Amino acid sequence: MPVCAGHCRRLSMFQHPSEFVTFKASPHLPGVELYSARLVEHAFAPHVHEAYSIGAIEDGVERFRYQGTEHVAPAGTLILLNPDELHTGQAEVETGWTYQMLYIEPQTLRELTGSEAFFPEAMAYDRQLAAAYRRTFRRMWQAPDDIAFLSEFTRLVDAVVARYGRNAKTPALPPASRRMASMRRVLDHIEAHLDQPLGIDTLAAHAGLSVFHFVRTFSALFHATPHQYLQARRAARAKLLLAQRATPAQAAAAAGLTDQSHLNRWFKRTYGVTPAQYQQQIGTRPHSAKRP
Repeated sequence: MPVCAGHCRRLSMFQHPSEFVTFKASPHLPGVELYSARLVEHAFAPHVHEAYSIGAIEDGVERFRYQGTEHVAPAGTLILLNPDELHTGQAEVETGWTYQMLYIEPQTLRELTGSEAFFPEAMAYDRQLAAAYRRTFRRMWQAPDDIAFLSEFTRLVDAVVARYGRNAKTPALPPASRRMASMRRVLDHIEAHLDQPLGIDTLAAHAGLSVFHFVRTFSALFHATPHQYLQARRAARAKLLLAQRATPAQAAAAAGLTDQSHLNRWFKRTYGVTPAQYQQQIGTRPHSAKRP
């Protein structure tokens, strides 16, 4: 279950001890709310959302009524509701159901898809995409900045809309030569400012694209999202500095990572060892860090 911090609110008025509902307004993209819940006894009265509701059932089974039809959604199901459509929600099994949702305002999805996209079916049983949704949702919940959030959000919603949406008009990618020319400016900017906070709007502006189109174009060209590329470059910068006998704290600051623990997590994820272990192995631990 995502941890509630910052822009989120956990509701605990339920009777069953395992029930919870947690909302989080995205601090990185206006018009998006994240929602995580586990419900057993609670049943939602008929209600509407002004936003698109895109979610995934993680565990258990939900029953809901939508557009006059009863739907039963087991784990591995995507929930795909259009704005302003009356619907309900309740447990279909005694153990209840656990799920995550994205509430996306129509204007935000319009900017992403380039049109008035809609979902003709309220649900789709797709275990693979539902599992990817849950993994991505957790990364979005913990996203430290807008580059991380937009990278995950664009890729996830594009995948859902491409497979189950209608009327989306995602703009075509420009020719490879033009893409590389615009992205070279982005790469140069990233490299020159690794030690500083970087914003998705600034990177997209260097490419001359909207933020959503920028994420798509960058990902297609480099086979990695802007956030994945940025973190890889920061880890590489830190590794170079560690090889030059910088302390882990110095390397973290120079690579734009928030602190040494942040560096430890990313360095081990990238290279399989901690910064201290790396320096110990190649013989570049600063003298102040060595034991007498």
